[in-house]
Amino acid sequence: MLKLNLGRSCLEIIMRTYGIKEIFIPYYSCNVLYKAARKENCRVKFYHIDENFLPVQNFNKNDFILYINYFGLFDDNCQKLAEIYPNLIVDNTQSFYSKPYGIASFNSLRKFFNVQNGAYLYMNKNVDISNLKSDDLVLQPACINSDYEKFKSNELRLNSESIKLISPVVEKQMANVDFEEDKNLRRNLYKKYSQIFDKYNLIKLPELKNSVPYCYPFCPEIGSFAQNLNEHKINILRLWEDMPKEFSEYKFLNNVGAFPLNNEKLYQKIRNAVILNEAKNHPAK
Repeated sequence: MLKLNLGRSCLEIIMRTYGIKEIFIPYYSCNVLYKAARKENCRVKFYHIDENFLPVQNFNKNDFILYINYFGLFDDNCQKLAEIYPNLIVDNTQSFYSKPYGIASFNSLRKFFNVQNGAYLYMNKNVDISNLKSDDLVLQPACINSDYEKFKSNELRLNSESIKLISPVVEKQMANVDFEEDKNLRRNLYKKYSQIFDKYNLIKLPELKNSVPYCYPFCPEIGSFAQNLNEHKINILRLWEDMPKEFSEYKFLNNVGAFPLNNEKLYQKIRNAVILNEAKNHPAK
């Protein structure tokens, strides 16, 4: 395992190590993946996914394919694809606790823990990183729901970062994380959100099984939910760009919000907002 500063740094190392000149990336993804590939002079081909979050197309056996473990809920898809395609690369930035599949996988510490950055890279090849410097960036971690402007500012600063080793400060912070407590909190909050929102959700979510999700992803059937949360001054992270209407993904991946699974108080606020909204729209007779 290699400890680097960012998930995109991991992808760049993977491309250099395997000499990747062309890679398949899903349309539904963060644009930093595309930028990292282009930075390494790697040609990008995009592919669609279906309602089960599997590629709709078949690939050649030797193709390099990047698959995202969406929301930390699709370990089964990762395993299935790894058995078919020997050059699978798994983006586990939304799935810190998942088992590595494929020739390489990487995660993101800041998506799960209160740290400024950091990523773990798992790869089937050895690579010399002795020339890399340790990350000396200093950021105050911020959540979108508590400090939106600080969150945006941090994102912009991270966008200009080069490949570095993980910060010693972050390593020290990670040594103090209670992983079992975090797992239990995430799974419990996911189940609570699921009880409220599954009936409104256009995303076909798999059975939780042993997964530890990054978020509860919510794509509403009706547009009033986002407005309702805004009225209660609740900021929720939007996952990437909406799909164009001509894409099949548009039907279930439009305006997706990520309900965080490490904040019990925020869950209560969202729950209360939903109850008030339902009472307003369906008053007792």
